[in-house]
Amino acid sequence: MTDSRRPLPKLRGRLALTLGLALTALLLAGCSLLKPAPAPDPLAEYRPALHPDFRITPTQLDSLLTYSITVQIDPVLRTFRGMVDVTIPISGPTPLRDLYFRLYPNLRQCGGNLQVTGARVDGMTVNFGYEAESTAVHLALPTPLQPGSVARAWLSFSGAAPQRGPGSYTIFGTSEDILSLTNFYPILAGRRGESWALDIADPQGDVGFHDAALYRVEVTLPPGQVIAATGAAVTQTLTADGLLTTRYVQGPAREFTLVLSPRFQVAEANALGARVRSYYLPGDALAGRSALYAAVAALEIYSDRFGPYPYREMAVVQAPLTFHGMEFPGMSLIGSQVYDRFPQELETLVVHEVAHQWWYNQVGSDQTQNPWIDEGLAEFSMYYYYQDRYGAPAAEWLQHSRWETPVENAITNDGDAPIGRPVDAYQGNYETIIYGKGALFFATLRDELGEKAFRKLMQTYLERYRWRIATPAEFQALTEEVAGRDLSGLFKDWVEGKE
Repeated sequence: MTDSRRPLPKLRGRLALTLGLALTALLLAGCSLLKPAPAPDPLAEYRPALHPDFRITPTQLDSLLTYSITVQIDPVLRTFRGMVDVTIPISGPTPLRDLYFRLYPNLRQCGGNLQVTGARVDGMTVNFGYEAESTAVHLALPTPLQPGSVARAWLSFSGAAPQRGPGSYTIFGTSEDILSLTNFYPILAGRRGESWALDIADPQGDVGFHDAALYRVEVTLPPGQVIAATGAAVTQTLTADGLLTTRYVQGPAREFTLVLSPRFQVAEANALGARVRSYYLPGDALAGRSALYAAVAALEIYSDRFGPYPYREMAVVQAPLTFHGMEFPGMSLIGSQVYDRFPQELETLVVHEVAHQWWYNQVGSDQTQNPWIDEGLAEFSMYYYYQDRYGAPAAEWLQHSRWETPVENAITNDGDAPIGRPVDAYQGNYETIIYGKGALFFATLRDELGEKAFRKLMQTYLERYRWRIATPAEFQALTEEVAGRDLSGLFKDWVEGKE
């Protein structure tokens, strides 16, 4: 007969062990419950557009505007209508008594039409009126917006784009079966100190400058269009009336642009975690692929030289810009005639425009008053592209043929000028001075500082002023900080001009 009482001590031990483990688990669970939940990601909605390694500081994030745009487009009639909802952090020492939004399609060189059909600020309907030759709309505020607050503005809008013939410069409108809708919405004007920037842009330069912003954009139009956009497409839905709605996110970015065509073909490649796409018309496949390869190489070289590219996507887009190019966030527009008639210039134009992803988009500047900063830097960046891809002789050839020779000719023919003037101060010598002489200034700065210090300058400039508007004075101060000495004479000679 077995004594049933003898195993009891073992049972008690097992029970004690079980209870102890359960208690320990309960205590651990309680500790985990006491831990604060992870903070929500303020950029979660925009992550599909952002590179996996993208980082932003709380200060940078707090300064960003937020645009939510809905737009419906009729590509045949070239008309569009929509709504923009903007969240605006109010900075500066004094209250804002009004808001200004720019209407760039109304510029003479754009030839379009953009009208505001209604406006509200913080839920209240406000009066508005057009200024600056109808390229700006003024919103009168019943109550001033206080520094440190966040305002919200709603503007409904409608517009039309022109039709232009083949071979014409069409930054806004339809030509060659391509509809370019650059800056098609009311965009908050930039500020210079306590004043709004309401310049009437000179046709030879960029239209203006803008604070960086996050973008949510819904585009509705008939199916059959291939769309290049400054953002990542996250959803597509078919409406009850057979239209296609695509939702994009992007940012931080200076602006949002759409270019579309039913005839676009697309080639793509990957570079450093970003998908690079080239959009081109049938018959231009060879040039379209050349543009793709140049963009990929430029992205890799500039990322190594200056700092990271912020997005998951980049686009190079054939556009009706004759033999010119134009930069937008995550997008470079390249003129069709370069594809068709000047393919030898294609690579140079692409890598210049790609450099603007660092100098204009990440680090902003006043492009109408100080065009030498972003254009000169983008042009000089090409030196590193040619040096790192093809060797030092190719870079020296670029410097001599593209910068030194035109500037020497300008000096010989009384066309010389300092680089620090506004766009409209140059008559017939804008590209030579701003691009050529501007690049030579940065080459001189590199020689003055030495390669190592100059590289530190570029990387620090990007890091310190990313998503801000940097002034010439700030760039000079940083240069002198890195150099460890006064460089006012050098800046005065090149930027302001010798007396």
